[in-house]
Amino acid sequence: MHRIAVFAVLVLFFGPVHSFALDGTQRAELSNPRLVNSFAEPLTQNINTNQQVQVSADVTNKQDAPQPFTYIVQIQDRNGVTLKLTWFSGALNPKQTLSPAISWSTDRPGTYTAQIFVWDTIKDAAALSTPLEMKIIVS
Repeated sequence: MHRIAVFAVLVLFFGPVHSFALDGTQRAELSNPRLVNSFAEPLTQNINTNQQVQVSADVTNKQDAPQPFTYIVQIQDRNGVTLKLTWFSGALNPKQTLSPAISWSTDRPGTYTAQIFVWDTIKDAAALSTPLEMKIIVS
């Protein structure tokens, strides 16, 4: 009976800690998708052909522990054909926000879609946040 009481006390005190742990797409927040220049200055979503831009977003680690991450950008044309898929990996300290950016340009006018993802690793492909999407108009 004593062991059952000790077990119940342990579950009461330590069980709720795990129920509030962040997992899945709650581990990071992905926000503020934007185009920036090489100095991280904001640009409009209407750009010119052959204009070098950076696809950027804010990534925040919502945990109290370090988090490895992979920032992924996929650019598609209006037909859904992927023209660019690139990524890089890093690590975020607890509660840290970072604004990574991936370079892109095109020599063809049109409407493009940038999809931005944050995963733990390319190998595991576990999303840390819900993905973002933005339209890019090239003249």
